[in-house]
Amino acid sequence: MNKLNYLLLLFLSLFVLMSVVIKPKSFETYFKSDIDVTIPEEINSKNINKKRSIPFDIEAFTFALEKEKNELTTSVEGITGWTIKVEEYEDKENLMEDFRILKNRGLKAYIQYKDNEDNKFILYVGPTIDRDDSRDNLTKISDLTRFSPNIIPYD
Repeated sequence: MNKLNYLLLLFLSLFVLMSVVIKPKSFETYFKSDIDVTIPEEINSKNINKKRSIPFDIEAFTFALEKEKNELTTSVEGITGWTIKVEEYEDKENLMEDFRILKNRGLKAYIQYKDNEDNKFILYVGPTIDRDDSRDNLTKISDLTRFSPNIIPYD
């Protein structure tokens, strides 16, 4: 026999010997243990009393939760699409130059006149139905450092 066989026999005999000599603990010993010893007490009880003294207004809490829930559902349901607001312009030449750059990259760019302000134009890319498509368009213009684009809901 080779060394590997002797090693396996030794391992097997040690396993049998240990299973006869060493008795495993039963579940009863765990159930009989004192629970107060196993769970440590809180060391600093002053902080607990301080935390308990803070008043909690359940009505304000539930109102805030419902308000947040309503805002989330109405904001998502009302959104028909997404667009990227690229930049605001006062100079039409810069606007048209950037518009051409975006069109040459294959993006659907469009221009809107900003209401209530004279000579203000906004350059957009989009719109898309899926926000992920707008993120893809955003990555296409991310190398242009003169822009600070944001994804916004489409009106």
